[in-house]
Amino acid sequence: MKTTLRLASVLALGLLVPAVFPGPGRAQVAIWQLGKGGLSWASQAETQVGAVSVAGALQPLEVAPGVNLTRLLPAAGQQWQNNPPDDYTLGGLPHTWTNSNFFNGLAGPLKLVDGDSLTSTESIFKSSGNPAGTAFFWDLGAAFPINRVRFYPAAGDLDGHLRAYELFLSDNRSFDSSRRPTYTNLRRVENNDDQIVEVDFATSNTRFIQLKNLSKTPFSLAEFEIYGEGFLPVSSYVSQLHSFGGPVNYGRLLLDATLLSHGAEEEAARCLVQVRNGADDTPLNYYRSDRETGTQTEVSLTEYETQLPRLAFFRQDPLNGTVLDELSRDAYLVLPVEEQGPIRDFVQGSIRTDGGNWSPWSVPMELDSTGSYAFPLDLPGPRTYLQFRVSFTGDAENTMRLDAFRLEYSAQLASSAVGEVALASEPAPADGFAAVPSGVDTTFTCDLRATFDQAGLAGFSGVKLASFPPPVFERLEMGSPPAPVQGTRVELASDGFSVFFAPAMTSQNNQPIRLVFRQQALEHNTAIDAWLLGTSGSLPQPVAAGNASDGVLTNALNVYTTDPAPALQVSFAPAILTPNGDGANEVGRISYSLIQFAGQIQMDIEVFDLAGRRVRQLLSAPQVPGVYQLSWDGRGEGGQVLPPGNYLCRVQAKAQARTFSTEKVIGVVY
Repeated sequence: MKTTLRLASVLALGLLVPAVFPGPGRAQVAIWQLGKGGLSWASQAETQVGAVSVAGALQPLEVAPGVNLTRLLPAAGQQWQNNPPDDYTLGGLPHTWTNSNFFNGLAGPLKLVDGDSLTSTESIFKSSGNPAGTAFFWDLGAAFPINRVRFYPAAGDLDGHLRAYELFLSDNRSFDSSRRPTYTNLRRVENNDDQIVEVDFATSNTRFIQLKNLSKTPFSLAEFEIYGEGFLPVSSYVSQLHSFGGPVNYGRLLLDATLLSHGAEEEAARCLVQVRNGADDTPLNYYRSDRETGTQTEVSLTEYETQLPRLAFFRQDPLNGTVLDELSRDAYLVLPVEEQGPIRDFVQGSIRTDGGNWSPWSVPMELDSTGSYAFPLDLPGPRTYLQFRVSFTGDAENTMRLDAFRLEYSAQLASSAVGEVALASEPAPADGFAAVPSGVDTTFTCDLRATFDQAGLAGFSGVKLASFPPPVFERLEMGSPPAPVQGTRVELASDGFSVFFAPAMTSQNNQPIRLVFRQQALEHNTAIDAWLLGTSGSLPQPVAAGNASDGVLTNALNVYTTDPAPALQVSFAPAILTPNGDGANEVGRISYSLIQFAGQIQMDIEVFDLAGRRVRQLLSAPQVPGVYQLSWDGRGEGGQVLPPGNYLCRVQAKAQARTFSTEKVIGVVY
C-alpha cells in the first residue's frame, strides 16, 4: 500500500512554501529544488548511468530511430573514454578501446566514434603486419535497445573495407568469473565485399559490442555507428552530498513525474527515489586498527590515506559480508555505500566502514504514473548534509521521467534533543527497558531534554508524541523535580497528540520535560516517536533516544511486551440486548485487539443461532494489528427482527500459521 499524497500545486524554487504540520498556525519552510525551475541535474550529479537531462527533467536516455548512438551519448553529456572500464560490471560513461597496441594511442579508438568520416585508423592496420584478430570494443555504459550497427573505411579508401569479420553483443548482466562480459556471436561473415557494412537485427538490450577482423588483408575504419529505438530500460542517478550550510530539519519530499509511453502502458515503468542525510561531509568513517590489540581509532581521511603505505579496495557482499573481489580505487568509490567496504591496509589492517553520522538509505519512494507526489521523510535531524539517488526501470517503449525534486527544510529549533520512555510506576527497570503485558492500558512517561549549544536558535513551544496505537495525553510536567504545567493546549491526531505551552523553551529557560501518557502495547517492540514543535512554524525536529533524565534508566523510545506471541483479545457488552426502541441496550459492542500479528489478518465476525445457522455476517475483511470495535443491533442479515433467544457471536482471526477464534453467547429479549 502506498503512502503517497498527490499534490495539485507546483512549488517554485526559492519561494517559502506553506506546509501543514502539528503546530500553531501555518508553517513557512524553505525549498531546495532540482529540475524544472531549479538547479540542473548535472550540476548536482555524482554519477549518472544512462539518466540524462531533457528539457530540465531527468529521464532515461531515449534513442530515436536513425540517430547514431555514438554521437547521441556525447550530446547527452556522456563523453567517450579512450580505455576499457576499470570494472566491467559497473555502468557509467561510455568507453571504447582495441586490442591493438598500435592504435591504443592518445586518440586511437575515439576516431571511430567522433562522427567525422575524415578521421580513421589511417595506415595503422595496413603497415603493422598481419591485422587478423584485431578487435574493437564499445561499452555504452548501460544497456541500450539497439537494432543496427554500421561501419565503413576511410573516405576514398576503396580497398579498406573489412574482408571478413565477426560481430558480438553482450548485455549488462552476463559476465564470466573474471568479471568480464560474455559475448553472443551475432554475425560471422567470411567473405565481405561491401564498403559500407550494415547489420540489422532484432532490438536487443545491449551494453557491450565487439567487432573482430578475421582477415589478413589490410584495412581501415573511419566510423562505427550504433542505432536503436526506445528508452534505456535501466538507468540511475546519484547526487553529490548537498550541504544546507548548517543543521536543518527535514519535511516532505515533493516530486513531479511523468509516464512516457510510445505504446501500450506497462506497469513495469517506475522511478524509485531514496534519500539519506548526515552530520558530516562523508558517509564513511575511517579507522586505524592496532594489529596487536585489535582496537580501532577513528581518524581523518587525510590521516587514513597518507599514513598507510598500501590500500586494497574490496567489494563486499551486502547480504553476508563476504569479500567478493578486489577493485581499483576509482571503481570502488563509485559503488553505492551499502556495497562498499571493507578497505584494508595490508600492513596495518585498517578498516573503512559506514559511520553513525549518516542515516541508511530510506525506503524507496515509488513513482509509477504521471502526477505530483508528497512523501513525508523520516530522517534524523537536525543534520547538515543530504544525498539522494534515483533509479529508472521500464522497457524500450515505457519509462518514467522525474520532472522536479523538491525538499522542504527549515532551521533547527535546538542543537539536539533526546528522550526516553519508561513505565510511570517503574522509571528505573533492572533490565533497562520498559516491558508490559500486551493490550493492557498502561501509563508511561516520556522524558525529554534539549540542548542549545549555538546562539540564535528559535527554541520550541510544543512536543508531539506518536505511536501505534496512538498514545493518550495525561499531563505535561517540567522542571526538576517535574511539576505539572498549567495552561497547555492539546491537539489530537490519528497517530497521537501534540501539546503546546508558553513561553517557548529556549536557551534562557531550558529545563527538563516529562510527558505522561497512556497506551496499549500491541507489538512486541512498540516505537514511540517524538518531535519538538516550533512557535514560528518551523518543521518539527526529531527527538533521538538517549539519556534525558538521571532518574530514568531506559535511554530508549520504545516499549516491549512480556508476551511476544500473537493473540486475539475480545470483549462483548452487554451480554443481553433489548432492541425494543427504549434506548437501553439497543446494540451490543464487540471490541477486539489483534496483538503481535505480522501483516494483514483475515477477520471474520459472524452471528449464529443455536442450530448453527448464520443469521448475520458483521465483518469479513483483512485487517492489520490494532484495536477495533463494531456493533450488532440484534437483527438478521436483511435487517429483520430476530426471534428472542440466545445467539452465538464468533470472532475469528486467520493468520498464516493458525486461526484464532473466540465465541460469546449473546441474548436477545424484547
